[in-house]
Parts: sequence; structure tokens; C-alpha cells
Amino acid sequence: MLEELDQLDARMRELAAHVRQLREENQSLRRQLAESQAELATLNERVVTATRRLDTLIEELPGELRGNGH
Repeated sequence: MLEELDQLDARMRELAAHVRQLREENQSLRRQLAESQAELATLNERVVTATRRLDTLIEELPGELRGNGH
């Protein structure tokens, strides 16, 4: 009986250590996700800015160069 309790105690300690490891990994993944989302937002802003600049430049081109088919 005592041996079974010792085995159960050891198993519980292993389980607790595994839970701690998974929590730490989860926190790390959440940080990575937040960083990736922030980077994506920045890149999306840059794309929007570049698109606006290109649209402005295209509007400034003479009609023949804009590709209006004439």
C-alpha cells in the first residue's frame, strides 16, 4: 500500500511538472501570437499606404499612360 502511494505521489509530481511546462509554453505561444499580430497590422498599414501612393501616382499620369484603352 505504501509503495502504491509513493508511485501515485511520483506520478502526481510528474503531472504537476508537465502542467507547469505546458503553461509556460502556452504563455510563450501567446506572446509570439501577439507579436505576429502586431507585425501583421504594421505590414497591412504599409500595404495600404503604398496602395494609396500608387493610386495617387496613377491619377497623375496622362490619360494615355493610365491604360484607359484609348
